[in-house]
Amino acid sequence: MNHSLSGRHVAVVGAGIAGLTAAYRLKQAGVRVTVFDAAGVVGGRMGDRRTGDLVYNSGARLVYPFGQAFNRLVDDLAMHDALVPLHRLTAQCKSPQGEHTIELMPSPRSLATPGLGAGERVRLVAHAIAMLRAKKQVDPDWATSALAVDARLDDMTLAAYIRETLGPNVLTRMIEPVFRATRSFNPEDLSALFYVSTVPHMVGQSTVNTLKGGMGRVCHALAAQLDLRTGLPVRKIRRHADGVELALQNGELFRADYAVCAVEGSLAKAIVDEPTQAERRMLDAVRYNSLGVVHYGFAKPLPPMMQFAMRGLPGRIATYQQLPAAPANGRPLTQIYCQLTPEAASEAVQRGVEHELDVLIRDELRARIPGFDRHVVAVANQWIARKLPVFSPGYGARVNQFWRWQEQRADDYSEARAAPVVYCGDWLSQALLTGACASGERAARILVERMRAAVPRVAA
Repeated sequence: MNHSLSGRHVAVVGAGIAGLTAAYRLKQAGVRVTVFDAAGVVGGRMGDRRTGDLVYNSGARLVYPFGQAFNRLVDDLAMHDALVPLHRLTAQCKSPQGEHTIELMPSPRSLATPGLGAGERVRLVAHAIAMLRAKKQVDPDWATSALAVDARLDDMTLAAYIRETLGPNVLTRMIEPVFRATRSFNPEDLSALFYVSTVPHMVGQSTVNTLKGGMGRVCHALAAQLDLRTGLPVRKIRRHADGVELALQNGELFRADYAVCAVEGSLAKAIVDEPTQAERRMLDAVRYNSLGVVHYGFAKPLPPMMQFAMRGLPGRIATYQQLPAAPANGRPLTQIYCQLTPEAASEAVQRGVEHELDVLIRDELRARIPGFDRHVVAVANQWIARKLPVFSPGYGARVNQFWRWQEQRADDYSEARAAPVVYCGDWLSQALLTGACASGERAARILVERMRAAVPRVAA
């Protein structure tokens, strides 16, 4: 513990993996930390939810093994036994020509994808080699690290990059179904940064992880070591001469020396009072996609399966998954997971049925499973208004510029009053929980350096 920082107090707003990581690292440095979250439970989009006998994730479903900051947390918390490896994940993809297998981690088996041209298969091999060579250049926790490979990637859409690099059939039969089904993104809406920063660390790998006891387990382990106030929304973060003041929903004013704003970027603008010009430029650029999922409890046993749908097929379901009952793991019912297509999610908003998503897809399920209504015993509609940050073309440059601004010494700021507040979250790192974790670690490091620089030196 650094006793020179023990008199400092930081308020962390947001108890997702980014905020909890920042708080944990600050506490390790000897700083007093208080964490606030509007929800009654910690974890944000890395947590677990239950509706009756239905259990499901609040957002994140998998942990990729390449997250360096997250792996450091697992080491510190001695939680390696909580990682449950899943090997060679695949999905069946519905297409107009039938079904084909999609490898969720790139492998030589990907070359067997039907419908690819001979030239595209050759380019897939060359691309895999190029990605492996790029592995040392890119950090999968930081989308903008892909700029070290090609400065154009922030300006190119993922769709354009795949067409140019691999070909149109690779886009439609391999890349697009995965991004729509696992991330609810269309490739023309994203830059190529996410793809090029993560794929080098996936090629040749076959394992991802889930967490024993639920996706929220690490967040709960962190929260157990922190001073935490849940179910208490922060209405405003105000800067003043002596630090920050938080206006809480219950009318309380809470003072601290510094604040970490770890809420979704699209919410931060409303919480931080009088944002600076640099903050406004960044926060104005943040947007998220929405995700709609319907979870069904089924009285009839079903075999495990996962199916994606190619774009352009009739229907509103992008991901269909059958999960057999697992009472020992807290899942007493057979469950069916139905994730909406991006277009169906937009339709839900237009029709105002975000919390009645079942009405959009039940006919589709009746056609798929005979006697569907008779076997359904529970339904949970899950609407995640802010699922993942959209790294649209040009967004990466703003992120890099904002981090440079945050990492300046307070006395170098053109807007010095910004110094008490630091931001973190997946919107500033990578659209993965491991990226959010890395951003929290970085925010903590910034504040520790800022505090140390502010500690008066004692004459010898």
